[in-house]
Amino acid sequence: MRQILGLYEARSLAMGIGRGDASVSTVGEVSLVRAISPGAAGNQFAFALGLESLPGVFDLFGRGVIPESVARAVVQETERLGPDDRVLIDAELVEVLPGLTPGRARKATRRLVIRIDAEAAKQRAERARADQRVSLFPDADGVAVLVVRGPAEQLVAVHEALDSWATGLRATGDTRTRGQIMCATLVERVTGVRHADTMDVEIGLVLDAKTLLGDGTTAELAGYGPISPDVADEIIARAHKRSVRRLLTDPVDGTLVGRDPRRRHFDGPLAGHIRARDRHCRQPGCECKIRDLDHVIDYQAGGPTAEANAQGLCKRSHTIKHQPGWSVRSEGRATIWRTPTGHEYRSDPPPLLGHLRQ
Repeated sequence: MRQILGLYEARSLAMGIGRGDASVSTVGEVSLVRAISPGAAGNQFAFALGLESLPGVFDLFGRGVIPESVARAVVQETERLGPDDRVLIDAELVEVLPGLTPGRARKATRRLVIRIDAEAAKQRAERARADQRVSLFPDADGVAVLVVRGPAEQLVAVHEALDSWATGLRATGDTRTRGQIMCATLVERVTGVRHADTMDVEIGLVLDAKTLLGDGTTAELAGYGPISPDVADEIIARAHKRSVRRLLTDPVDGTLVGRDPRRRHFDGPLAGHIRARDRHCRQPGCECKIRDLDHVIDYQAGGPTAEANAQGLCKRSHTIKHQPGWSVRSEGRATIWRTPTGHEYRSDPPPLLGHLRQ
């Protein structure tokens, strides 16, 4: 955390005023050197700034008196306080934090925050309730996890409605488990399909050069990732509408070299090829969802709009790339990211068939 703060101070002095964003540039450097996503690096940067404003808590953390989880809980609970209030709460926390679990430390800090500034506590609750999102995370063996964050009373109502519906169907003899009924009901009510098992799907059949004319040995489910051929067969058999797209891989490194454009709904072959090739953000260490298709060599600088000059990036990585002192260049299919400190990091397109690079 102290090194992050030192880097931010040095970057702020070097960039000056009006020449980019020193915080964004710092987050980018931390992301690359630690091989983590820009989002994770941003969380570490925010944690460092929060600790800097709580010197007593920072000292306890630095000396190992409290663990990182406790320090993070305190920083999160005090982020809405002003500088003067942080000084007050820091002095009180030093006396009570040693020995507390993260949950108890969070509650103790929250009580102090409410006592010191009830308005800050109200603003925190408003901001937290406004931070609503739905996220999808791949799990193993053709399973995914959908996470919904929103106002508690709304999500409690959703869960109770699904649970009540499952209870009713089970009482009428439905042999599915309660979880299966709740999951299928959620899918049906959100998508509007009559039955969850009849979803339209696109399966990408991943073929290497040797098996181009035969059967693919691996399949990719669009928006999810690798699935076994048996699971792919089961999904295709149940789907109401289905389309299959062939993905041709390089026989040496397994990267995508061709994408069959034939499909019922044509959505731009070049954009589709880049997204299928990169699969996630191409900043080294980042696995966030692709949001932007970026010119490696900027279009304004003469960079062509072609597959060889393209990379998929998340929004944050795209912003980092254009900060002063940053540069990205191509080396074959790889891209090389150079930071303001002169460090370089390589990003290769991921192999689709699990090839291992030496």
